[in-house]
Amino acid sequence: MFRALCRPATAAFSQAARPMVRPMAPIATRSFAAAVGKKPKMEDGTLEGRYATALFMASGSKLEKVYGDMANLRAMMESSTDFKLLVETPGVDPETKVATLEAICKKAGADGAVVNFLKVLVENKRVNMLARVVDLFEVFYRAEKGLVLCKVTSASPLSDSQKAQVKKAMEARAEKGSQMIMEYNTNASIMGGLVVKMGDAVFDNSVATRLERIQAQLLQPVD
Repeated sequence: MFRALCRPATAAFSQAARPMVRPMAPIATRSFAAAVGKKPKMEDGTLEGRYATALFMASGSKLEKVYGDMANLRAMMESSTDFKLLVETPGVDPETKVATLEAICKKAGADGAVVNFLKVLVENKRVNMLARVVDLFEVFYRAEKGLVLCKVTSASPLSDSQKAQVKKAMEARAEKGSQMIMEYNTNASIMGGLVVKMGDAVFDNSVATRLERIQAQLLQPVD
């Protein structure tokens, strides 16, 4: 939905901003005046993490809505060259960025906290960090909801039965009450077996890795 709604606004930006990129106009810098709400269950001390934390705390009971809006903005950056250019080009004046972002968010019905947050990013010259901020906000959202992303890589596609077995095995390793988000990929280079990444943990039982271990053992000097 965001993608379709952004076309008129980004088209106007494309026509107006590309031929002549104006110098950065003076603009007041302000912090994100967020309502003091619940902190995320996870912490990230980076600058992007602090911005994501501020937005999370400002979301309150509208966390689902804010997350959906932020995820849609990320999808737009991935699908629209004009929107990505608007966000990442430092030479585009803040007024143009704010006006375009406001127009897009208004048509999409984005939450006011999201609009205000984008304005702060622009004013503080941090809007180029938007994609990373969204990624971290998603991490906070999933932790709050008990959602655990589990990426499974196999040499060839798994059957439905095999997928169910993998999911059951990983659910047994996850924290009680967690809801698994399963993502399956293929990579012929692992030769066989599975590589599973769940959160920060990696379980590598691929044939390629096992062969590497055997080779390493064989190359060790014999006493």
